[in-house]
Amino acid sequence: MALFDAYLFVDWSAANGVLPERPRADSPWIGERLRSSGRQVETYHRTRLEAVEHLCERLRRHVRLRRRVLVGMDFALGYPAGLARALGWQEDQAPWQRIWRELAERTCEQSGNRSNRFEVAAQLNELCAGDRPGPFWARPESVALDAIPPRSPGFPFVSRHGVVLARRRTTELHLPRTQETWKLAGIGAVGSQTLLGISMLQRLRQDPELGPVCRVFPYETGFTSQLTGSTGPAIVCTEIFMGVVSQATAQAMSRDASLVRDRAQVRSQCQWVARIDRAGELGGWFAEPAGLTAGERHAALTEEGWILGAR
Repeated sequence: MALFDAYLFVDWSAANGVLPERPRADSPWIGERLRSSGRQVETYHRTRLEAVEHLCERLRRHVRLRRRVLVGMDFALGYPAGLARALGWQEDQAPWQRIWRELAERTCEQSGNRSNRFEVAAQLNELCAGDRPGPFWARPESVALDAIPPRSPGFPFVSRHGVVLARRRTTELHLPRTQETWKLAGIGAVGSQTLLGISMLQRLRQDPELGPVCRVFPYETGFTSQLTGSTGPAIVCTEIFMGVVSQATAQAMSRDASLVRDRAQVRSQCQWVARIDRAGELGGWFAEPAGLTAGERHAALTEEGWILGAR
């Protein structure tokens, strides 16, 4: 039995400034596919707020139609184990919940598709830093924040509270081409997208219509091959890595030279997941990965998260 009725995949962006009318890469793109009809569409968005509005509108429609929806995000849904403790935060909630709550409260979207992501990273570094600034690093020359070092502070990183932070999460070690969540700028960096993306997801989870049926893999679902029942409504959010479909993306772009890379990526993600769900194989990708230690499993379920496609 297929697990989902619809698939939405989000290629996120932390870019500053309203993006051009002509679709381009490194911008918010959302791919959507219906399992029953195979209908698929990709939409380009000039601002993050526009992308979020579109995503919520589509999800509300699916929920009203009692569909089961998989939502994939191409930014990290967690940080290496220990960040909440390194920041000195009391664990009155699971670490991932505390971090999500804090990021949603601290980050904001400003006019003109601008954000305060570097200011937030600087605040976190000031709470965390030990004998050197960190763990967040990399900033443009135009950002004058000494709390964010321009180069990696070096890992393992020891916070002022004595908590040791690794450079990468366990799930990232299973997908070596992924980049660390601490890196905020530069080629392939995912840190800024993560700060803004987690905040967006936390606010989406507070939506009165979407929140009650929304769960985050693996924090709220656990590792399981049975993520949904036979009927909806249900929304499952998961982290994705576009490199998992890099071959399909390259083939799509070779067939159509005008195809924007980000559009090809969300299209390929939709096609890949729909195909393995139709074959009854998707559940296996959400089951517990082989070889995890008890500590790695606990960290994945409470703070680090897991990437769909990491085995």
